[in-house]
Amino acid sequence: MLKLIPLLFALSPIASAVAQETDTSDLSDELNTVNKTELKVVSQSMEEKSAPRDVNFYFRQCYQNVPPITERNNNLDKSQIPINIDADSLRGLNGEIIYEGDVNAVQGEKSLDADKMVYNRNTSQANATGNARYVDGQVTLIANEINTNFKTDESSLIQTEFQFHGRGGRGSADRIYDNGQGQYELKSSSYTACPPNDITWSLDASTLHIDQEADMGTAYNAVLRIKDVPVFYFPYISYPLSDKRKTGILFPTYEFSSVNGFTYNQPLYINIAPNQDATITPTYMQNRGLLVSTEYRYLFDVGSGTLQFEYLNDDRIRKDDNGDDIGERYLVHFDHDVTFAEDWNFNVDYNKVSDEYYFNDITTEYGSRSDNQLLQNANLSYTKTNWNAELEVRNFQVLNNDEYNTDDDTPHIVLPKLAFSAYQPLNWKSLQFDWYSEITRFEHSDDDIYTGTRIHVEPKLSLPLYYDSLFVNTELKYMLSYYQQDLDNATKYDWYDDLEESTVRYLPSFKINSGVNLERDFSWFGDDYRQTLVPQIQYLYVPYQDQSGIGLYDTTTLQQDYYGLFRDNRFSGYDRIAEADQITLGVSTSFLNDQGRERLRFAIGQNYYFSESRTVLPTDDDDDDDKEVNRSSIVSEIDVNFDNDYFFHGGIEWDSDDNFIQRANTTFEKRWAYNTYAQLSYRYYKEDKDAEWDEIVNQVGTKVNWSIDTQWSTFASYYYNVEFQNSFESIIGLKYQSCCWAIGLTYDRHMLSYFGDEASYDEDVETESSVSITFELMGLGGVGNSGYEDGLFDYGRPFYLK
Repeated sequence: MLKLIPLLFALSPIASAVAQETDTSDLSDELNTVNKTELKVVSQSMEEKSAPRDVNFYFRQCYQNVPPITERNNNLDKSQIPINIDADSLRGLNGEIIYEGDVNAVQGEKSLDADKMVYNRNTSQANATGNARYVDGQVTLIANEINTNFKTDESSLIQTEFQFHGRGGRGSADRIYDNGQGQYELKSSSYTACPPNDITWSLDASTLHIDQEADMGTAYNAVLRIKDVPVFYFPYISYPLSDKRKTGILFPTYEFSSVNGFTYNQPLYINIAPNQDATITPTYMQNRGLLVSTEYRYLFDVGSGTLQFEYLNDDRIRKDDNGDDIGERYLVHFDHDVTFAEDWNFNVDYNKVSDEYYFNDITTEYGSRSDNQLLQNANLSYTKTNWNAELEVRNFQVLNNDEYNTDDDTPHIVLPKLAFSAYQPLNWKSLQFDWYSEITRFEHSDDDIYTGTRIHVEPKLSLPLYYDSLFVNTELKYMLSYYQQDLDNATKYDWYDDLEESTVRYLPSFKINSGVNLERDFSWFGDDYRQTLVPQIQYLYVPYQDQSGIGLYDTTTLQQDYYGLFRDNRFSGYDRIAEADQITLGVSTSFLNDQGRERLRFAIGQNYYFSESRTVLPTDDDDDDDKEVNRSSIVSEIDVNFDNDYFFHGGIEWDSDDNFIQRANTTFEKRWAYNTYAQLSYRYYKEDKDAEWDEIVNQVGTKVNWSIDTQWSTFASYYYNVEFQNSFESIIGLKYQSCCWAIGLTYDRHMLSYFGDEASYDEDVETESSVSITFELMGLGGVGNSGYEDGLFDYGRPFYLK
């Protein structure tokens, strides 16, 4: 009879398919008395280590009356572990041994109690009756009668209740039969993941088959009940016995939107193979129509990938530029990363949507309303110890309205780029040699825009030297670029007239960067700290060369920050290499506590020009060409961590010549107990002193996630446009989680993307409001610790110092 341990494996997976409400008060009463002292100690230690609003601590409390798991501590084969049997009386009759009165059989961590147990020596059949109770450290079973055959391993249990240890999962069955070969049958079974004395939901099944070898369970005539009210009927349902994935229906979501109307989302999961799966999700939007999305995922030894396709046949709301229905809409996403033959890697990142309003109207995890470009890229690389080569093709889909956009705002297509880079230490001090070269072909979708081929070669010598706290890093490189450009139809803008069909640019570059790492120890309010102070000075020289004959293929102005002050070039790409004869001064400092944790970091710096750079982009505003500039903006950043409760980040870029702030951002956050915080942020950007309306960002926002207690939590997000005095988004939500179910309610109001002009902004800008409801059952899909909704502005924890 002690062979009943396989029932643990037979019954535990039923948590994913489950049973009928039953009165298990007898079992609950018994379990409440099991290991009370041990449970009390465990509960206290958990409470001491858990934050007061930690939902995980709450769920542990849900099952404090559930016995803990007892791991097997005997490595002997079970046939070699002795069985000790105690009873008030023992007698033999016709080959049967009869134990009566407080029968207790113990084998290792397993035990069987009953009023009476009869063992037949001839048939090896054992029968336990009267308050039969079996415990094996993983599960407790209470039955009116337990029968087992030690020879055939067949067992049956009559009128059985069971409770898994250490977690939710309990139920009952009129009869359980085990054929001794890993196959089980349960008649009139019931299951719930709710804790003892709670029967919020249950799942009934008239017949349940368990096949341990196939790792599958099959239930017939299953009924899901909420508070004893039947809400769903499954004539047939199957599920895995372990944590393996299984084809089936996932939890739906519901939403009510001012634009889309009622929305119902029903995912269907398909387990294709252990390393492949798919999810098909029909989404019914009352006002738009039916959207079908399909996600296919794969994982092999050499790599992995995801393919997502979304399709809406006919959108009944969205209009095109002519005022007609926009028709069919779609999204394609493909990411693939594979490493093969040890040194080879191939990756793809491809994204495309049918129109620029797609992310405005349709919620998908593969894009957001703030996206304005979608990458379409494929890369093949070969890597060795000191060198590597790569072949790349690249394109972008730009998401904005053609009425206010010109095609030269779309990037050039890279078809293709072949690059080679190498690194070799030389045998003198720390001198090292680097080499980078590429040949790139650029195409464009507009025939009126130039195309071309670029060859760029860049050898570099660098000498990093360190003397105690002093460091001196010197770099010398030579940049040679050759362009062959197709200009036959390049007539879109006047500055195209300066472009040359063939041009060569050759520029040397010299940079020396030096600084000192200083440290001091001090005490402040009784705490010990160490301060580091790193003043730096850098000289950069790049001679001037007229580059107006070169088109712009992958070059734009880089955003300035403290570390950007020490860059070699203020432009991305190689189409413009800025002339430089400048010194950069900067200083950074950090404060570390006695555990080595950084509590404060501050940096400030500025560039000083011996001669003004004449290298500009042809698309830049030339109103200030006559103005002499001899220094850059002052850039400063600060990050603070106050005892892991208060966090602050601030950054500013101040144009001291024109006396205006070009860029500023700040974030302040206070964290309380588990998953409870409030954050206030502000960001500002102004392209220049006379920037137009669409070149100014002036926003304030806040995010709050508040665990009211272990069961109730709320979250909110609000962002406001100070420049136009309107809100970008407002999100507020409330969630309740009990021991076996959860419900969430979210209200979301946000501004849709706007591609128009300033004059019609107030009239044409659109907003959407929606209310979504989620309902979850523990053990039938799982309850996550829901928190804030990111919305348009993702949550970013300010400078999380560990």
